[in-house]
Amino acid sequence: MKTPAMHEFPPLMAALGAEPLTDHMPDTLAGCYISDLLSDVLAHAEPGMVWLTIQIHRNVVSVAATKDITAILFTCGRRPEPDIIAEAEEEGIALLTTPLTTYEAAGKLWEAGLQGEHADE
Repeated sequence: MKTPAMHEFPPLMAALGAEPLTDHMPDTLAGCYISDLLSDVLAHAEPGMVWLTIQIHRNVVSVAATKDITAILFTCGRRPEPDIIAEAEEEGIALLTTPLTTYEAAGKLWEAGLQGEHADE
């Protein structure tokens, strides 16, 4: 398995106008995964990634913890309840929200350099 390139987290989130919901913020990311289907994230997301989703229920934190996902970015201005934010904080998972759609957020992440392992092929 190829070691993923690490990308600096703060500039990527600044490009999105993302608002942090937790105090914990990572320094780097290994990539990005976009899905609203939890089983898909469990099957395909990699550790160290940021996960883009509109899902705001408790299970997103459980899935992220299981997969060692670094951060969850809620799109379309979605915000989980305070107890879910607290649970993510306990797990060391960064939560952020952006008013952008998932499509817009993905495009901005791509433009900011988070392009995945097949970007140069």
